[in-house]
Amino acid sequence: RERRRKKIDALYKYIFEILSVRLGLDLPTVEEMILDAPSFEAFDSFFAKGGSKALKIFYQEGDAPGIECGRTIAGLGEENKMMQFYVDDTPDTFVGLCLFFVRCRNDSPINMKTIHEDIFFGVLDATEGLLRGVKKMIGKVFLPAILATNNWGTLNQAKQVTKEKQIFVEKINKYLSFLEGAILSIEGTVELKKVDDINFSKLQSFERITAAANNPDMVHQLEEVLMMWYKQIEQVLMENKLTREEVDSDPLSELEYWKFMSAKFNFIIEQIQGPNCKAVINVLNVGHSKLLRMWQDLEARITDAANESKDNVKYLRTLEKVCQPLYSYDVVMTRGIPNLINAIRMIHNVSRYYNTSERMTPLFIKVTNQMITTCRAHITDGGLSCIWEQETSTVTEKIKDCIFLLKEYQKCFQEAKNEILESLGERRNTFEGSEMHINRKSEAFCRRLEKITEIITVVETFSALSLSTIEGIDAMAVKFNKIYQSVQKKKYDILDLRKRDFDVDFVAFMTKIQGLEMQIQAFMRTCFERILSSQHALQLLQRFQNLRMPCLQEETVHTIGCILQHYVGELEATKKLYEIQKDAPPLPRNMPPVAGKILWARQLFRRINEPISYFHKKSDILASPEGKAVVQLYNRIAYVLVEFEIIYHHAWMKEMSQLQHPLQATVFVRHPETGNETKCMIKLGLEIPEQAKKIVKLENNLKSIKTHLEDLIQSYEELCQETPNYFANIMAPKMQKMEAVLRQGLTMLTWSSVSLESFFQEADQVLYMYRQFLKKVNDLSEVKIDLILEEISNTLLIVLPADGPTEVENMLTCNEAYTEERAELLNQKSMRIEDAVQELISVFEKHYEIKLSKEASEKHVLPVQEKHIAFEKIEEERENNIPSSLQSDNNKDSDKEDEFKKKCKELVAYFSHQLLESLQKATQLSLDSLKKRI
Repeated sequence: RERRRKKIDALYKYIFEILSVRLGLDLPTVEEMILDAPSFEAFDSFFAKGGSKALKIFYQEGDAPGIECGRTIAGLGEENKMMQFYVDDTPDTFVGLCLFFVRCRNDSPINMKTIHEDIFFGVLDATEGLLRGVKKMIGKVFLPAILATNNWGTLNQAKQVTKEKQIFVEKINKYLSFLEGAILSIEGTVELKKVDDINFSKLQSFERITAAANNPDMVHQLEEVLMMWYKQIEQVLMENKLTREEVDSDPLSELEYWKFMSAKFNFIIEQIQGPNCKAVINVLNVGHSKLLRMWQDLEARITDAANESKDNVKYLRTLEKVCQPLYSYDVVMTRGIPNLINAIRMIHNVSRYYNTSERMTPLFIKVTNQMITTCRAHITDGGLSCIWEQETSTVTEKIKDCIFLLKEYQKCFQEAKNEILESLGERRNTFEGSEMHINRKSEAFCRRLEKITEIITVVETFSALSLSTIEGIDAMAVKFNKIYQSVQKKKYDILDLRKRDFDVDFVAFMTKIQGLEMQIQAFMRTCFERILSSQHALQLLQRFQNLRMPCLQEETVHTIGCILQHYVGELEATKKLYEIQKDAPPLPRNMPPVAGKILWARQLFRRINEPISYFHKKSDILASPEGKAVVQLYNRIAYVLVEFEIIYHHAWMKEMSQLQHPLQATVFVRHPETGNETKCMIKLGLEIPEQAKKIVKLENNLKSIKTHLEDLIQSYEELCQETPNYFANIMAPKMQKMEAVLRQGLTMLTWSSVSLESFFQEADQVLYMYRQFLKKVNDLSEVKIDLILEEISNTLLIVLPADGPTEVENMLTCNEAYTEERAELLNQKSMRIEDAVQELISVFEKHYEIKLSKEASEKHVLPVQEKHIAFEKIEEERENNIPSSLQSDNNKDSDKEDEFKKKCKELVAYFSHQLLESLQKATQLSLDSLKKRI
């Protein structure tokens, strides 16, 4: 015992705690009772790797363990009994509790951290019998768990997954029914009461029987025993005659019942024919007891009852095969109903005991019960699916199948009844009383299904509210969802006829739906109180009609009438608008004139055509006198609009047919209307002439040419804007060269010219060369001239004391040296500018390919040694320093060279002026600084 106690660790205590809580025992008591077990091998195997997957502990009363358990147990009674545990050791008779622990995997040992996840605990209660305990565990634990689970492993991937689940659940239910039958057979056995004070074995010989018969006390005592047995058997016979009202019993339960009764009666007969009962009868027979007549009558009745039960079992067995379809979840079994009815008719015709209304009516009721049970299982997939969770179309189809099955059953029953009446007449009209009882339950179930179908239909109808885009209707959808959820949240089974709450809830549901329908009707009227246009109103009406709600049919008819009245006003307004705008209709943006006018007319026509087309297709209102007047007004206006389109189209066709050479125009004077007008005419679906079709076919090519031309013009204009004004004259030849190339598009090239590609290449090249030359000139001017001029403008020409006043003489002395330095600096910068100007002129000279004489080339600007900052005389000195030989040469040079020299002088004069302005800015900056200091 102590060795076992030392083994107890956290794993053992976890098991002990569960037992303690379940049995209501304190933990030390559980531990001591477990220690009474001779071995802990069951625990060790359960906890170990690769060990047992189950640990069973039985708890019930038994003989107290002896001294071998390791302790002395006091306080036991004379019977030496006590409640104790049997660890993995089944007792001889199991009448208590089996507390079991199960683990699904044993590939690793159990540890304390995961024991609560690795093992499962359950209890099998056999205190009311082992069969009842098994039935209760399967029915109350395993079957609900199976119905609730969604994880069926690889079965979820099978096509017939729902069917397989239904078959599995069906087999479990059959097994539960089998257990119930076995329990009833065992518990229903009637055993004649035992008499302990009489030794029946001594009443077997004739001498002892005679002696007992001569003893009045013995006779009286035996008569009491016989009367006791008589009352027992009489009670059984009376119970057999009572009508059994089993609400949900099925036809096979009738067979099980008669099997049970046959076993019960046969067991009673066996006891009557047994030695004890025979001894009593023999003694009373010899003693001429008056009770024997009653007993003989009872014996005859019990024999007759046994024969009846045996006969009923014999014939009811024929129902087993034909009733099997009733126990599947597939209600498409209407072909089997005639076979079932014929089998019952055969029992009715042949059986000695089962041909009465008292027997046939319960049988048909049980058949009806099973059909209803099958229908319920079919609708809910054997309890796996709730009605409200399934697709409405699926549930509706299932309900239709169930109603058809029950109607077919009633039809076959009626036909069989009529055939029996015709063949037997009034002699054995046993089916007469059955029809009312059979039809009552099946019709009630059909009415329940019809109500459920009505709810489903309402749900299908009102589900459109949540999908609609009508503004404001979402509030109605929310109200409906609340009403529907109140039905979905009901806990009872709506297919159970015993649940009368459904009828009350159905009435409440339909009442709320009627109220909601009235609200939707009022909402629809509100939406059409203000009609802005017939077209918009009809579009809104179509959205209401798409809801397909029967409650809106009357409102729809009324609304169409209102829209028709508004449509008449729109026809008159369209007529007036046409008269006002027909000569100069408003044209859409970028729309050519003829196509724009046709489009305007078509828009007016579409505005009046769409409403009347709707009236014609969706309503009969145009057949009324008011509708006919509207049709006449519409026809007159439509005729005018169509005629307007035809006139303008024919005129355009005539004009386009006269156009012979639309692509011979130059590229810069394209025809203003042909391309767009033709394209618009094609979109409008109108006929166009061949010349216009050719232009349309060349559309992509023409667009490409147009885009290239636009790019050329844009590039040319950008280059003109980027050229500085002071370079405009000297760069004029370059610009003239560009213009000469582009001028070909104004004079020579047309839209069909084959030389367009070479023109584009030449134009692109000349523009590129001008752009590169302009960039070079601008870069040189900005870097070598403009930046130096900016530096000159910011140069201070005097120096001022750092702080405090100073004498004039001191200031003059300080500035003499400073001004000499500034003069030298400005002179250097001036020379750099003159060098840059010379470089610019050289660039222009190189690009224009102008070759001046050597002397002119060297002396058309001031020599370096004569450069100074007396800028007010710069132009004069330049003129005086030009040698006479250069002047004489100018007369001999071409006009081109003279023009170039003139432009060079203008460029030099421009930069000389810029230099002078920079010196003036420097002087002004120095004066401003001096004034500020003074």
